[in-house]
Amino acid sequence: MAQVWLRSGMDPDAPEAVVVAVVVDPEGTPEERAVGELFSCAYEGDGSFMLVRTDGWAERRLQGEVLTVDIVVYPAVLKMLEIDAAGFPERSLVEPDAVRLLRVSTRVAGRQYEQALDPTAVLTAPAEATPQQIVAGLHSGEEWPLILAPPPPAMA
Repeated sequence: MAQVWLRSGMDPDAPEAVVVAVVVDPEGTPEERAVGELFSCAYEGDGSFMLVRTDGWAERRLQGEVLTVDIVVYPAVLKMLEIDAAGFPERSLVEPDAVRLLRVSTRVAGRQYEQALDPTAVLTAPAEATPQQIVAGLHSGEEWPLILAPPPPAMA
């Protein structure tokens, strides 16, 4: 089952940085598998993959102590990945043409969320992986995150 984390210590180059990260199992639910497929259409960066904001993004909102993250893409991305868009009937909250692939929520401390970086990281890991194993994979360079920007400024 997908998770969302709010934590520091994930970026070995900036261990104090607070990161919002969504963790999906690439063999998990159809929603998790679809998010995992986004890595294949992202660009390689410096130790990460980046999805172009014109293809998709992460929508985050904090209501009280509950942080909710939606991962959304345009239907053309699903077509390119050969994923049936009919399996994803929910739409983005800020762009009605974009399709919501995944929604995940967790309880957080509002003060910590205020310190979080704007981009959202997506990590893939088997369901049985521990947070320590996942973070160790990032620190070793063995695993790279997918970086999702917030919605384009005209939509936010």
